[in-house]
Amino acid sequence: MIRAIAFDWGGIFTVGTFDSDAVQNLAAIAGVEPEAVHRAYFPLLAEFETGAFDLAGFTDRFLEQTGSSADRELIATTFLNSGRERTEMFAILASIPDAYRVGMLSNNVASLCDTVRDDPRMARIEKFVFSNEIGIRKPDAGAFHALSAALELPPAETVFIDDNADNIAAARELGYRAILLDTMEHFRAQWQELLPGLPLPEPVS
Repeated sequence: MIRAIAFDWGGIFTVGTFDSDAVQNLAAIAGVEPEAVHRAYFPLLAEFETGAFDLAGFTDRFLEQTGSSADRELIATTFLNSGRERTEMFAILASIPDAYRVGMLSNNVASLCDTVRDDPRMARIEKFVFSNEIGIRKPDAGAFHALSAALELPPAETVFIDDNADNIAAARELGYRAILLDTMEHFRAQWQELLPGLPLPEPVS
């Protein structure tokens, strides 16, 4: 029996990953090749998402490691404003009946966590579990244990939705019913299989 639905954020409520957009946007602002930004960005993000430093610390380290002389505030603002919304998912979230508990498990950083949590379209989410607040990132099992504890339900009673195949594999290993969002068509088919009594809103054309 499914009693809860939990979502990732980046790649679910955004089109593509937030990070791929951030790399391209930061490369343009920093005046550095995307490959060089990629090499600096992802190791820094792994620390940033577990709370090792704040946005200012990320910005300083990013500029140092890429050798860029771009404006610090512009780098920070560009990072925070990356990502393109997947509006269809907000409609799906809002359509979930009150009988289900709803959560979010996301590898994220403090500044973006506040933006996500304060978005009125996220009001249906009852429990937010963010990596920087628990010090653990997916696909570590500890992150999923934190989600189950927050929802107060076992994995077998929870559908988990993510765009990362490694996170989906980890969730399934722990007993979650998991949906990989690679395309919206595939997502809808998996949703209907796991939640046949819960119809999805029609996509806006």
